[in-house]
Amino acid sequence: MFVGQSSFFLVIVSWMVFITMHAAIIPSNFTTMSSNQSVVFRCCSVFTVNETLVANCSNLNWTFVDLRCVPVTTEVLLLDRNNLTTLTNGSFQTLTSLLQLSIQSSNVHRIEIDTFLGLSLLQNLNLENNELSDMDSSFNPQTFRHLTNLSQLFIGNNQNISKSLGDAFIYLHNLSILSMDGSATLHVGSEFSHLTQLNNLTLNCSKVRSVTNESFVGLWSSKLTILNLIGFNKLTYDPDDFDRATSQKQFSDDAFQNLNSLEVLRIINCRIGNKNMARKIKHFINSSLHTLYLEATHYKRGFYTPNSTLEDGVLFKSTAKYLSQLTLTHVSWIDSNIFAIEPGVITSSRWRHNLRFADFSKNLMGWLGWRFPLLEASRLEKLEELTITAPSPESEVSYFYDGLDFYKRDFQPSSTTHSMNTYNTLDTKVKNSRYNAYNLTVSQMLPKVENNDSEKIKSLKNEVASALESIPLSPITSYAELDSISEQSLFELSDNPPYPVDSGTWTVRMSHSLRIIKIMYMLHGDNNVGNQSVQFIQTPREAANVTHFYFVGNSVFRGTGRLMGLTNLQLFDLSKNSLTVAPYFFDDFPSLRYLILQSMKNEDFFQLISIYRIIQNMPELRYLDLTDNKLNFLPPNLFSRNSHITHVILAKNRFSSFPITMDLVPNLKTLDLSGNAIIYLTEEETSSLTKHSENVRDFYLLLAENNIACVCSQIKFLLWLNISTFLDNKGAYSCTSQDGQLILTNVLWQDVLGFYRQCYGYNYFMISIVLLLVMSFIFLMAYLVHRFRTAIEAYLVRIFIKAVRQMKSSDYKTHVFIGYADEDVGFVRHILLRYLEEDLKVSTFVHHRDLGPGYTDQQMFESMSDSWRILLVITQRFLNNYDLSDIIMKYASHSMSPANEKRLVLLVQETQLYNIPGYLYDVLEDSRIIVISDLSAHLSYVQRQAIKQCLRDIQ
Repeated sequence: MFVGQSSFFLVIVSWMVFITMHAAIIPSNFTTMSSNQSVVFRCCSVFTVNETLVANCSNLNWTFVDLRCVPVTTEVLLLDRNNLTTLTNGSFQTLTSLLQLSIQSSNVHRIEIDTFLGLSLLQNLNLENNELSDMDSSFNPQTFRHLTNLSQLFIGNNQNISKSLGDAFIYLHNLSILSMDGSATLHVGSEFSHLTQLNNLTLNCSKVRSVTNESFVGLWSSKLTILNLIGFNKLTYDPDDFDRATSQKQFSDDAFQNLNSLEVLRIINCRIGNKNMARKIKHFINSSLHTLYLEATHYKRGFYTPNSTLEDGVLFKSTAKYLSQLTLTHVSWIDSNIFAIEPGVITSSRWRHNLRFADFSKNLMGWLGWRFPLLEASRLEKLEELTITAPSPESEVSYFYDGLDFYKRDFQPSSTTHSMNTYNTLDTKVKNSRYNAYNLTVSQMLPKVENNDSEKIKSLKNEVASALESIPLSPITSYAELDSISEQSLFELSDNPPYPVDSGTWTVRMSHSLRIIKIMYMLHGDNNVGNQSVQFIQTPREAANVTHFYFVGNSVFRGTGRLMGLTNLQLFDLSKNSLTVAPYFFDDFPSLRYLILQSMKNEDFFQLISIYRIIQNMPELRYLDLTDNKLNFLPPNLFSRNSHITHVILAKNRFSSFPITMDLVPNLKTLDLSGNAIIYLTEEETSSLTKHSENVRDFYLLLAENNIACVCSQIKFLLWLNISTFLDNKGAYSCTSQDGQLILTNVLWQDVLGFYRQCYGYNYFMISIVLLLVMSFIFLMAYLVHRFRTAIEAYLVRIFIKAVRQMKSSDYKTHVFIGYADEDVGFVRHILLRYLEEDLKVSTFVHHRDLGPGYTDQQMFESMSDSWRILLVITQRFLNNYDLSDIIMKYASHSMSPANEKRLVLLVQETQLYNIPGYLYDVLEDSRIIVISDLSAHLSYVQRQAIKQCLRDIQ
């Protein structure tokens, strides 16, 4: 038996250990490593995106690859930002279905020769931002021999590995997209001839010191169509020491002579001067190049002089003679200190018939008032989008160029600058290889994490963003020596602006294909245009096709005219302007859907023209942005004519109460009230918002950065914040408590009972004390009323009912009711009745004689009620042996009333005088208590007189 018990005990213990281990392991994202390693290993996050199995093992601080928690059918594996150091042989051989592998920024120094064994299906490999080098111990070119289907390789931002990588190209026949580092003397040699499918090449040029005419000789016969050259941090020119021969050694004018099939060229952060850069593209005349993107090509600040910088910022026909001859559809020359373009440069015959997108963002063309590109754009027959902007003036004096060099080192062409939006409609092969081919694909597979609920509105804000992300510049033009430029006509033209100074109307013609116009931070200085209007020629081929018009940050102080002809305008951004317009200025946009009026510099703008007047003739309006305008009130009937509105952005204003009527916006999806002065919302407002969210399922309300009050009077509002699902930050807001402390609403609500006690505890405690006192008083009064009810009733009757008639004997059926014990019937029959009936001649009721058939107690009560006097014979036998004695005595005491105050009379046996119940003593006077010593003896004279006195009212 003992053995059986022991076995049972061991089984129970085993199960407990098993359950405990699984309870500890299953909920966590950890697994224990092998027995010879004592550390805990963090597992990956595995999920499916568009039927693709993704394992995200990034940011886990791994020191080696361990795939025990990665399914063998994984197609995308992310190992970014770990500490892997060495990739060992066979690290991925179990993942035979793997298509994409990313090991970015993981401190990889060494890759063993069979690391990629088993990855024959791999298409995309990213090894950027690691520590790989050309040393034999870093990696062997044969490492890539297993990647027979690799089409995209990203291996830039490592130590110099160009030689070892070039030797590996023999194994990468299917490679179409490549991102790598350039050598000090940029050279793309014959080893690239093995990459017969290569069409997209990105070179990180942070180490490049020279670009020769042989730098791209290996691409002479290639199919390369896209070339990105990024970050020439060490290639700099000194314009004052400019030597043509030296400059040819640093960046040859013939560097691109071997790129015969190139279609897209991007050069970013190559500070050799705009004129020098314009000469480098001469070999693309009559070529297949259709897209040119140049950014930050002006002289570096370290070598800046006023004369050279000012001259380099003017694009004359002579400077752009090669540029004007290119057959381009997309051209961007941004952030390069260009402040003037000579007429005729952008309207050359080649550009006039082919150019579709022109972007001159973040330049300085508005500073001298030389705005001919705005007027010449109308001659570009196929132009769809025109962007001419200057850096945002809010931060232009705080810029330091070296900081930009550091920033551009990790430049991302597809996302860093807003101007690259012009390429959104290009074919996929035109987009940037590094981010289109890999990052955009893999990043979409990452799980969505709600860092801030306000992200839901950010995409729409980006879609209609009113200003470029500013990269400020120093005011270098103020130091320029004007006579250093030979073309003096430039400044003669700038002194004679091409617009009238008095009232009038501008008639503007434009390309029939133009859809988007962006003019931002261009017009500086005093631009009082007076009573002038702009008439866009409205024909099916001209202004009626414009859908987006951005006019942001310009210093037009007054314009009382109209903007006519833009009948199909969908988006109008007038943010950050100082203008004053007439009320009818906004009446000519019947198709407008997006109106953006952020940060208007004229503080009287919305006082001179009401918001209701602005939007009353915009029946199709969907999006209204009034951010940062110091508004504290909106008209109650706002949106009465704009029932289609879906997004209202009122952030960073001064609203202290809910500003709009929800019944007028039945389709509203987003309401941004962040950054205002809202302390609370009323119950009516919260109810309307809740009701609206039930009708519009994707409704979203932003209330962040308001000074919400966490006070007791608003506990219902705080509860509403906690339970509402359509709020940003998941209802967690900073608020000020009654003690002046800053806390979070969700933290406060975690101890809601404590908060409730703090608010109402003292009040409820005092109420409880008062209720206790009241209840005690009620109980005391109830007892006293019950104890002295008859006396109280009589007293009240005497006070309040003085006209009560005293009852007489004739008002009753019987004169005297005699109550006695059955054993005392002899005294009642032979002594008491003879005296009452024979001597006093009164009618009496005695139960031995007068009770009929039926209930005894009921007849007794009725008889007592019908009697003028109640005479009780109180003896020991009556008190102790008679069953109805207690009931009769109580009924008799209760029958006393002001109308018959002397109704009760007692004949008490002398020995029972002190046994009379207290409730009888309470209603009787002493004169109505007659003492009898012997029941067998006749009544004495005194006793008869006492009885007669008690019954005297009968006579």
